[in-house]
Amino acid sequence: MSIFPGWQKYAVHQRQCETGCIPTSYEIILRAAGVTGIDYASFQDEFDLDQDGGTPRNHFVSVAQEIQKKYPFVEFACESFAKGDGDKKLARVEEFITHRMPVIISLANAPFGGRGWHIMVVVDATDDDLTLLEYVDCTGTAKTKTISKKEFVRIHNDYAEGGDDIAYLSKPKA
Repeated sequence: MSIFPGWQKYAVHQRQCETGCIPTSYEIILRAAGVTGIDYASFQDEFDLDQDGGTPRNHFVSVAQEIQKKYPFVEFACESFAKGDGDKKLARVEEFITHRMPVIISLANAPFGGRGWHIMVVVDATDDDLTLLEYVDCTGTAKTKTISKKEFVRIHNDYAEGGDDIAYLSKPKA
């Protein structure tokens, strides 16, 4: 049984592949929580703070603050974990898994041949692995990545550029 039942029906296409992973992930979580009163048709465009280039502004906190300005009834909480605290980050993710609460993680891309980091929703887990939603393509096909929990911790601890945070919906409660 999935730790995030029915996630496929909430997963949406990431319109801006280079910059839109945070607003896309937040949109998925809001849809899954059944939050109404959100303009989902323009959500990603409105809350992708980097889509026009310039100095990067997309971070869990900055995007969450912009969402809350427009939708004061919505609040995302963000937690950061220092390098070397990969076990603590995993333990916190596992708390959400235990309670079947969707959680978004940031993970460095360097071990996969990329740069920076990627934001992904945890959609399933086993005792040893996490399954992450990488993206949904324009045809609606979801691409997931399964990573061992040991590798998740190692990447957090060993890669200096980004990948330190998690985020989740704290208001309204799902």
